[in-house]
Order: sequence, then structure tokens, then C-alpha cells
Amino acid sequence: MPSPWDASIKLLYAVDQGTFFTLDDLALDAQFEVVANVEIGENLNEVVDSFVLRVGIRNLTTSETVSIQELAAALAPQNNTPRREERKVPIPAGWAAAGGGSSVGDVLQAVASYKVVAGVNTDFSTAESDTFVVS
Repeated sequence: MPSPWDASIKLLYAVDQGTFFTLDDLALDAQFEVVANVEIGENLNEVVDSFVLRVGIRNLTTSETVSIQELAAALAPQNNTPRREERKVPIPAGWAAAGGGSSVGDVLQAVASYKVVAGVNTDFSTAESDTFVVS
């Protein structure tokens, strides 16, 4: 659990479209999703306004970013309770041509930042997923 005034990504992982099962290999250019388990501490959750979850997919084999997607929404404050949520970010097909192209056998990884806004205050967290391979 983050401290009462913090927000954090507790876990980040890539999944097959429409599931919560971690993927270890991904068909070239197939759409998929990235799941972020996020938490907001009790005190920060009492004054939150919004969040932005920014996910990048990087090709470790070619050292290039192949997709960047954002999920943003307003948050309603909740009194005397921490917030725990799973957020899914869709990664559309078409990523294989980005950044010079991806090929079968390339190793990919998801990276993310989670920004929580509470009035004039912001809190950031980052995370990386396990790697997966293009098949």
C-alpha cells in the first residue's frame, strides 16, 4: 500500500485482448492490452481530481518505442478509504510498423507512468512489465 499521500502502480503487465492472462508471446502486429494495478493512499484519495495513465511499448531488440497510449479520467474523492483499481489500456494493431518496424523474435516490454492530480498537487509513479516476444 502506498503512503496515505501517494499513488502508485503496483503491477504492470501485458495481456491478450479481452483477458487478464499475462502474455508471453504476441502475434506480430496483433492488438493487446496492458493492465495496471494502481493504488491511491487514503489521504490523497480524499482530494483527488483526475488521473493519467500513460503506457509505452518499447521494442528492446531495436531500442525503439512502438506505441504510446494514454488513459485519462476524472476521479471522485472518497472519504477515509484507499483506492485500488485495475486499469486496462488498449494497444491497437499497427504497432509493428512504428519506430522502424518490429519483427518476429523481437522482445517487447510495457512501461508506464501514473499521474494523479489533486488540486494543485500531483503525484507520479512508474512501472515496467515483464518482457514478451513477438511470434
